[in-house]
Amino acid sequence: MPGMNGVELAREIRRRFPSLPVVLASGYSHVLAQEGGHGFELLHKPYSARQLSHILQRVTGGRGGP
Repeated sequence: MPGMNGVELAREIRRRFPSLPVVLASGYSHVLAQEGGHGFELLHKPYSARQLSHILQRVTGGRGGP
């Protein structure tokens, strides 16, 4: 992502689409552990399908698909 990092992109998405849930996923958990999730949900790599499902259900309020 030239010109911005993942947190900056997440902030821009939140600015443009305030109701869209944003989840950060990082293999650099030591960096995010120091800085925190910046107000976003955080998924640490490596993660399982179960962990991904759990966080997606949490951020969408358990809403199902179409």
